[in-house]
Amino acid sequence: MIITKLFIIDWYDGVITSITSLGKDIYIFQCIQVNSTDSERTYYCVKIDEKSFKQVEYMTDKKCITRKDWNMINLIFEMNNKDENVFLSKSKSLLVGSDIIFTKAKSSDIMNIEFPFDVSILY
Repeated sequence: MIITKLFIIDWYDGVITSITSLGKDIYIFQCIQVNSTDSERTYYCVKIDEKSFKQVEYMTDKKCITRKDWNMINLIFEMNNKDENVFLSKSKSLLVGSDIIFTKAKSSDIMNIEFPFDVSILY
């Protein structure tokens, strides 16, 4: 699948939280692992609907995400963080035009993630 739109929500030290559009499908991408030898990142991808995307897009357009905004992003994530909506993807970079390959997450792969994401757990 090709990335058609990419909205960075949070970025720290190469660890990205984003809303990523792949054709008609929209996902929250969260980097959950960084391979220090080749910089490949593993992303936890949760499919969301168009209404949720519009809500997050509005928050990110403000340029300053408040605690209330993060709470809403967490709620959207939690509502969609279900087996049928969760995928994993590995990539060295996220760019519009990049080809993303998903691996279906197993039930045991499903994670509870709190935003903003604490990148210290990756290092």
